[in-house]
Amino acid sequence: MNSRLTILQSYERHRALLILILLAAAFTQGCTTTRVSSDFDRSARFEGYHTYAWLPRAHDGGHNPLLARFARESIDAELHQKGFVLAADPSTADFEVDFTLGARDRLDVNTYPALYRGPWGWGHGYYGDTIDVRQYREGTLAIDVFDARTHQPVWTGRATKEITRADQVRSDGPIRIAAAAVLAQFPPPSFSDRSKFE
Repeated sequence: MNSRLTILQSYERHRALLILILLAAAFTQGCTTTRVSSDFDRSARFEGYHTYAWLPRAHDGGHNPLLARFARESIDAELHQKGFVLAADPSTADFEVDFTLGARDRLDVNTYPALYRGPWGWGHGYYGDTIDVRQYREGTLAIDVFDARTHQPVWTGRATKEITRADQVRSDGPIRIAAAAVLAQFPPPSFSDRSKFE
């Protein structure tokens, strides 16, 4: 009877450890998802926007000069898919688009209890703190829309994601995904839906 109890206790400990490992793996996977946010001028008339132009400024791709090109191509593709047309003459555009790429190093610090059990084999064990520190690089794509007549910002959106080694090898894919995620929120809800936001 005593050996069955010991086997059962061992099984429960291993089961709890397995659950913790699976939860940690799920949490780590969740950290690599793209987080998206946006905001807009509630008085802007987005329904009048049909053509766009690029805000005339140079973009720096940092260590990879292709990043700016990938971002511009991805934004153009998404806007075209939504029915917006790149104006042949920028002075006739309804709105102007700009983007910013950025990356920064981040620290993720977590503390959790770690089970410590003494060599004597009895008692409930001691729970002490374990600190887990993880350094990673976070990338951001911000897209801004300006009214072409007033030159005022009317919409902004951003996507933030942990940059993995695979993202660094094939940077066009993550940028395309980020641009699609951000521009899924553009234009904002129609004028009839604005009362929800005021």
